[in-house]
Amino acid sequence: MFHPLLDDPSLLKDQDLDAKILDLGKKYGIAARMGQGMACQQISLILDAYKAEQHRRQARAMADTMKKQNGDLDSLINVD
Repeated sequence: MFHPLLDDPSLLKDQDLDAKILDLGKKYGIAARMGQGMACQQISLILDAYKAEQHRRQARAMADTMKKQNGDLDSLINVD
């Protein structure tokens, strides 16, 4: 689900994204301890969007790394 007031998380830098995830995690804990269920739901929506973007970036970085590593193997294998 997408939060309507959330800006596009893909525009954030990696450091800013990590900082927002950490900050929202703290705020979620505070809201949960205070019994603010509705606030927890809203924070959770935004937190999920940020974590999904972080996961997407990590998966893309892993795919790029694997592509670079596997690209070098083509020159090592000679099939005659």
